[in-house]
Amino acid sequence: MKRALDFIRSCTSGQRRIVALLTTFPVLWACNSRTLMAPESDPVQVGNQTFQQTVNREIDILFMVDDSSSMVPLQAKLLTNFPVFMNVLKALPMGLPDVHVAVVSSDTGPGAYDLPQYHCSFGGDRGQFQSQPRGTCTASPLNPGQTFLQASDNQTVKNYTGDISDAFTCIAALGDQGCGFEGQLKSVRWALDPNNTPDTNVGFLRPEAYLAVILITNEDDCSVPDDSTLIDPTQTLMSDPLGPLWSFRCNEFGHLCNINGTLQPPPRGVAMDLQGCESNDTSTGRLTHVADEIAFLRGLKPDPSQIMVAAITGPATPYSIELIPNPSTNENIANIVHSCVENSGEYADPSVRILQWVQGFGSNGLFLTICADSFAPALMTIATKLSTLLGPQCINGVLRDGDPTTPAVDPICTVTDSYVNQGTTITSAVESCASNGNTPPCWALADDAMNCPNGHVLQVNRGSQTPPSGLSSQVSCELCPAGVTETGCP
Repeated sequence: MKRALDFIRSCTSGQRRIVALLTTFPVLWACNSRTLMAPESDPVQVGNQTFQQTVNREIDILFMVDDSSSMVPLQAKLLTNFPVFMNVLKALPMGLPDVHVAVVSSDTGPGAYDLPQYHCSFGGDRGQFQSQPRGTCTASPLNPGQTFLQASDNQTVKNYTGDISDAFTCIAALGDQGCGFEGQLKSVRWALDPNNTPDTNVGFLRPEAYLAVILITNEDDCSVPDDSTLIDPTQTLMSDPLGPLWSFRCNEFGHLCNINGTLQPPPRGVAMDLQGCESNDTSTGRLTHVADEIAFLRGLKPDPSQIMVAAITGPATPYSIELIPNPSTNENIANIVHSCVENSGEYADPSVRILQWVQGFGSNGLFLTICADSFAPALMTIATKLSTLLGPQCINGVLRDGDPTTPAVDPICTVTDSYVNQGTTITSAVESCASNGNTPPCWALADDAMNCPNGHVLQVNRGSQTPPSGLSSQVSCELCPAGVTETGCP
C-alpha cells in the first residue's frame, strides 16, 4: 500500500538400481521436485508425492506487477532478469512449453470511491491485461488485437515479434502511477474470473493447462470489496474512526496480531516486533478474506496440483509500527516499518496476507524476498519449480527396502492413481511390478543419472492402456534415517 496522500516520507529504515524387466515396457515417467526427508525417530515417516501421468505442456502464467509508487526500480530488476526465468523453461527436454503469459497491475481502485487525485480511480485497471508498449519500448511486440503473449513449438508459433523475453519486457514496465491501496489478490481474481472475464483476457485461461500466478510487489495486499468505504477520503486524522488517509488503514483493518495473548488489530501507535500476525478474516476485517481468495484460485482447476503461486515481496516479519509526521495535518500518524531495506534504497513492508495466500497452496507455493540485489535467483527458483510440472523430476532420499536380501529392488512404497471424471475423483491402487509379475499397470523405480543424479524416477508400466486425461499418481515411500543403520537401509 503506497502512500495515498500528496506527502511522501523518505524511506529508510535423494541409490536405486533399475528394474531390468521394465525396460521392455512402455512407461510414463513421473517424479517430484520435493526432497524426501529421512525420519528422525519412530514412528516411521514417509515421503508423500504426486506425479502427473499424462503429458501436458500447456502453462498459463500470470504476472501481477505492482504499479504504485516506489516500484520502478523493482520493476527494472524484474525486466532485467526475466530472461533467466524464460531460459529455465526453454532448457526443458522438449524446449519451451506451450505458454500463455500475461501481465496485470495491482490497481483495483479504492472500493466505492473515485479518487483520481490520489491515482486511485474507481475500479482501477479492473484486472485487464496490460499490453501497451512501455518504458523504452516504442511499439507493441504483440500482433494487432492481442493482449497477452502466446507461444508454442519453441516459439515457431507465436503472436508477437522477437523473443518472448523481449516481448515481456516491453509490456511489463507498468510504472508507478497506480493506486497506493494495492489490490494484488483482487486483481488476480478479476483477471481470471471465468464468470466475468474482461474482454482483454478472453482465451488466456485454458481448462487443461497448468496455471502459475506470480506476484511482484513491495507491500501487502489491500484488496477491498467492491463497495468498501475503507478508503473514505474525508477521514484524515488519527482521531477519525478510520484514521488518516494512509496505507496503515490496510494493516489496522486487514491484520490481526498476537497482542497480550489475543489476536487484535495492530495498534494505532508505536509497537515493536509484533508476533503471530495474520489476515483479519473475521467479521471485523475490512479487506477481502484471504481464505476466499485462495478458494477462488483453487476452484479454477479440478486438480489443485495444476496451480502454482509465487510471490516476490516483503518478508512478513519483522512487523513494527512507528509514528511519523503528517505534513498535511501537523500530527504524527501510525506507519508500518519496512521489513527489509536494500542499500540501494528499495524497500518492502510486511506481506502478511500475501504469505498466508502463498501458504494456502502448500508445496506449490513460493514466498521470496523482494529485497535483493538481483531477482535472478528468485525468478530461477520459480521457473525451476514450474518446470518440474513438465520436465524430469526427481525423488531424492534413501528409500527403505522391504527385502534386505535384494537391496534397492523392493522399496516400501504405495502408489495410487487418481483422476477427476465429471466432478468425481476416481482412485485405484497400483501394485509394484516386482510383486505382481510385471502385470500392467504396475510401478518400479529407476535410476536416471542424467536428469536425477541424486535420486530416482517412478516408472509406471501401463501396457497398451491410454491413461485418462488428468491422471496423477500419489506415492508414499518409507525413508531411511541419515547416518543410522536399520533393517532395509544401507
